[in-house]
Amino acid sequence: MAWTFTVLGGGQEIGANSYLLSLSGVPLLLDAGLHPKKFGLESLPDYDRIERELEAIFITHAHLDHVGSLPIINHRHPQAPIFATLPTKDIALRMLHNTVTVMNIFREEKGLTEYPFFGHEDLWPLEGEIMGLDYKIAPSSSARGKQIYSDQLHLRGGIQARFLPAGHVLGAGGILFRQGRRFLFYTGDISLQAQVLIPGAILPDEKIDTLILECTYGNDPAYYSQNRQKEIESFGREAHSILSAGGCVLIPAFALGKTQELLCIIYQLMRTEKIPSVPLFISGLGKSITEIYQDHRRYLRPQASILSFDLFSVLGYLDDLSIQALLKEPCIIVATNGMMVENTPSARIARWMVPEERHGIFFCGYVDPDTLGYRVFHARPGEALSFSPKGDPVTIHNLNIRRFYLSSHADRYELLEVARRIKPRNIVLIHGEREGMEFMKGELEGEFQVWIGERGKTITLD
Repeated sequence: MAWTFTVLGGGQEIGANSYLLSLSGVPLLLDAGLHPKKFGLESLPDYDRIERELEAIFITHAHLDHVGSLPIINHRHPQAPIFATLPTKDIALRMLHNTVTVMNIFREEKGLTEYPFFGHEDLWPLEGEIMGLDYKIAPSSSARGKQIYSDQLHLRGGIQARFLPAGHVLGAGGILFRQGRRFLFYTGDISLQAQVLIPGAILPDEKIDTLILECTYGNDPAYYSQNRQKEIESFGREAHSILSAGGCVLIPAFALGKTQELLCIIYQLMRTEKIPSVPLFISGLGKSITEIYQDHRRYLRPQASILSFDLFSVLGYLDDLSIQALLKEPCIIVATNGMMVENTPSARIARWMVPEERHGIFFCGYVDPDTLGYRVFHARPGEALSFSPKGDPVTIHNLNIRRFYLSSHADRYELLEVARRIKPRNIVLIHGEREGMEFMKGELEGEFQVWIGERGKTITLD
């Protein structure tokens, strides 16, 4: 029987990532996300397209666009075991509990009666149902210099599966499937370049038949991951200038991955006196995820400093008065959400920073063109922006709104490198903007059979 790949969500967009992979009739689900820009039922993958009982569910990492609807698919397919790496299991449960809280808020604020999709009580059984798998990286005498020891899964139909380190965030793993003599590799979200905390991805040595490749930065020719150290140095200079002049620096950041990376970068800059030692604040969810990083520190780079995890305070309740008090003295604030979605801490704080010239807002990761963060970054002085649906527009006077490429994703050139190093017969492009995926296809289709994934469409991989 054929191998097929069906996009349930996350084809030509970044959100609600979920894919149905059928290997000779054995159905497997790859990721189970929510869409960060959509609400209610529109935020879900199209699970109605799954017509047979799932053999297994695989979660590559714990960002909500990959795990946010896991309880829903688990309820529909309770017989299917759920596999993730050990750190991803712990982080996913914490992220999902926070999602329940957010959905309850949206139910009240937006009148979305379908929320919450699940409750806290639905998550407790998941702790025993998600099977945490291990992968270890050890030195080797081979030319590649590293050897992977990974838990190997054996499924129906002679299918074998294992996780490989994907870089990106703690616990992130690509998944290598084997059936007979054929191999398929799903990258998940990937970064070849090492970050301060997270080692870079390791690619499979096996001869791959089909590569499922993410394309987050396929549409951004300006991002070069190899420039990371220069970006950190530029970040330090700009932060020093603002803080020394009495301003505050806001860094919108996702609670998982970006917050922990920034804590270490900021700590190193303070320790080397590149920036002043000022109070450092993070959001409550960021603190919870940071504690999980500490619990799984053996997955971090050996030289990574985690001392910075003890050098911050947690943001409290953010009403207008508390934000104004927070911004009176120089400080650094690392606050969710990374794209500055309306009514998140970063959006509420930014609303009080943009009217003043002394503060700085630093974006350090991917910002979707349809988000408030994108509009803030591209706003011109004198322009008026609304920071919430019911709020009055605020006039922008701040000239210190910057972007630094400190992403946890591969750049477009690394993505092409992944394809050319693996040399598969087939490539399916997913998880990106349409224009970037067209660029990627144009670069690769002379060398490989290339498809662009599209929601609701099935690709036959034979």
